[in-house]
Amino acid sequence: MAATLTIDIEEDFPPYLNTNKGVEGIKKIKELAGSKKLTAFVCADFLAENPQILDYAKGWEFGCHGLRHVDYAKLPHDKVKSELEKSLEIFSEYGIKPKGFRAPYASVNETVLSVVAGLFEYDSSLGFFSRAKPPEGLKELPIFLGGKALGINPALFSVLMKMPVKNKVFFVHPWEVAGVEFSEIEKRRRIMKPFGYSRENYIINIKKVLNDFKPLSELMQK
Repeated sequence: MAATLTIDIEEDFPPYLNTNKGVEGIKKIKELAGSKKLTAFVCADFLAENPQILDYAKGWEFGCHGLRHVDYAKLPHDKVKSELEKSLEIFSEYGIKPKGFRAPYASVNETVLSVVAGLFEYDSSLGFFSRAKPPEGLKELPIFLGGKALGINPALFSVLMKMPVKNKVFFVHPWEVAGVEFSEIEKRRRIMKPFGYSRENYIINIKKVLNDFKPLSELMQK
């Protein structure tokens, strides 16, 4: 069973910090991944403010993480459409044509997915357990685990890795890996403490995912 690692690139720990120190985490993930072609879903406004992201993530595929890191499921159709179209304009300025979309907070509804279907080839926002159906013509690459789940005790993480899910799509945020003081994250994720939550475990668990790695583009073809 294949696994892929995707990166959600945005301001640090929204809505709590909204700084950009976490872009340093991209370099750490790149170091761990080597020549493996990861997929980074990037907020377009954040890219425009931090174009060094393209150097840090050179060789990766780029997907769209929205114009801004907002909950698009709370916006009307016309606003969702205008924001995603604007995001594509910004990507185009950097010579990028994203094929895929992942919603901020992985939050979508029928309205968001209908807009995504008209602008992208695939979505990767729904959880693998979701019963929601993407519109006809839009391929869905569901999320298996991500974010804080990658910081848990490696033994527990290994158990989750063995779950009988065919294509496991993981995601991580650069600010979880480096750049932001981890204490800033821990104090807002106290619920994770019993699970051994730590930055060191992110590194260990990312390596586990990379051991079974297949590019997201390959999973699209299956």
